[in-house]
Amino acid sequence: MSFVGKWFGFGKDQAFDDGIRAYEKRSFADALGRFRDSLSHAQDLAVRERAKSYVAGCLGKLARESMNHRDFEDAEKYLIEAIDVRPGFADLWLSLAQVRRALGNRVQAMADVEKALEINPNYSAGLALRGTLLYKTGQHAEGLSDVHRAVAFDHRLAGKAWEVAQAAHQAGDFDKAYEELLQIKPHGDDANDLVAAGDHHAKKGDWKQAEAHYRAALEIAPSYADVRCRHGQALMELGELHSATQAFQHAIAINPDYSEAYALMGVVLRRSGDEENALIAFRHALDIDPHHPIASQEVLYRRR
Repeated sequence: MSFVGKWFGFGKDQAFDDGIRAYEKRSFADALGRFRDSLSHAQDLAVRERAKSYVAGCLGKLARESMNHRDFEDAEKYLIEAIDVRPGFADLWLSLAQVRRALGNRVQAMADVEKALEINPNYSAGLALRGTLLYKTGQHAEGLSDVHRAVAFDHRLAGKAWEVAQAAHQAGDFDKAYEELLQIKPHGDDANDLVAAGDHHAKKGDWKQAEAHYRAALEIAPSYADVRCRHGQALMELGELHSATQAFQHAIAINPDYSEAYALMGVVLRRSGDEENALIAFRHALDIDPHHPIASQEVLYRRR
């Protein structure tokens, strides 16, 4: 196993590992309990941070299952709890907007989709939903403009429904245009699915695929230090040391007390030949977490 693989969170906490197995088997209720246990008891701060993302992901999955059964009230409860854990995941806000639209609460649905677009202004699924909501309220030009932007970002949306909607709009048949807009189904990616896929590839040592999935997750959840750190780990394993350094710097800017990011920054700096700043980074990590395994081991290595 690679250096990063040894410290990637696997094998550090039994509840976390059991949660990963349950999540991969799509046993989301079981996984939720395991990750909550890990979040409460794991000794490693980075593992607890990753468990938090998985708690939000499991709640999102349970919400999706409720939505599929048209149990929108339960779905709303799951999503509110998930957002309380991870308020910066655009996909969770989008799902909540969809649920509230189904419940007939268009005002709150609009507020939710605006939250998603605050996180990622180019989120095609969010733009498409906001456009449809605007169109329904009579803001036809504004609504169509949003859907047009969504299509520009995701060409998979440019199908027959979009063509018919535009033609109906031009003809002044707004009811027909709205019905066609409802048929456009954005491919809203799930941030936690992308992170989980990245983790799966990381466990196998397939760092190229891991990096691609983490990068995609950052499009939806750009403000999470743990996702930035994982992306940096994958970049480091691919030998992209400059990009890895930037990823860890970004993680530290988001969370200045993130010992894992400092420790891995030290590893990158050492690999780059910058021994002096590597030791500074390791000592930062140890100031935050005196028992951090990477920083402790690397400082001892320097003393030999």
